[in-house]
Amino acid sequence: MRRISIVFHRDFRELRRTGAFLIISILFAIITIAACLIIIIVLSRQEWLGKVAAEHVFEMIISAVAYFLPLSVLMTFIWAFANLTIIKEKADGNVESLLATPLSPKEIWIGKSMAIFLPGFAISVISTLIILLAVNFIVIVPSTGSFVLPLPLILVSFLINPMLFLALLLFIVLFSLANNPDIAIAPSFLIGFGLMIGIPLGMATGVINLVSWPFLFWCLGAAIIFWAIDIGLYRLLTKEKIVLSNRGA
Repeated sequence: MRRISIVFHRDFRELRRTGAFLIISILFAIITIAACLIIIIVLSRQEWLGKVAAEHVFEMIISAVAYFLPLSVLMTFIWAFANLTIIKEKADGNVESLLATPLSPKEIWIGKSMAIFLPGFAISVISTLIILLAVNFIVIVPSTGSFVLPLPLILVSFLINPMLFLALLLFIVLFSLANNPDIAIAPSFLIGFGLMIGIPLGMATGVINLVSWPFLFWCLGAAIIFWAIDIGLYRLLTKEKIVLSNRGA
């Protein structure tokens, strides 16, 4: 763990210095504040506040925020940093320098992946909680007397989906180290755009209910599949494979 933390702190320090990290952080801070204000102002002006039908509307809004905001943050970090960092380090010769140290390919892989995942995860949790708590305490609780935060949705948003995207990130970093970084990023675009398009369509047609237990189990199954893929591909991560890919072989 100590050697993994060395890679993590090194990569996180470099990540934090990039202009992209600053822009993404500012962007989601603005989105968080704007979403809070817009949702609270719009809901506060509705005549149906306090009625039974309002609870369903509250649940829809809370579920949309809790699902799509963390998804957007994590996918943005993956698209912005997952393969470009490896491409740059391969070009600079930093990857081979790391391999010349006592660090193992596994430690390099995990350290680099966590340096990208943890900042994105932290921003997603903080932004989402700010919106959910603000909307609940300012609008929902005063009008209904109850807190709208379904347990299945919380587990999906803050546990299962992050595990799914961590597995996706591990796949991209592994494939980028051992093969072609440009090819490695492709699955993330398919999955990201698929979720951003497919989930709203499923909600609109009534096929998907974000606050249901069946949806949670579908997400859990997807996460397990990705973790199984990562475990199966781990054998590709050898020093020889990384060096050869670094030299274009």
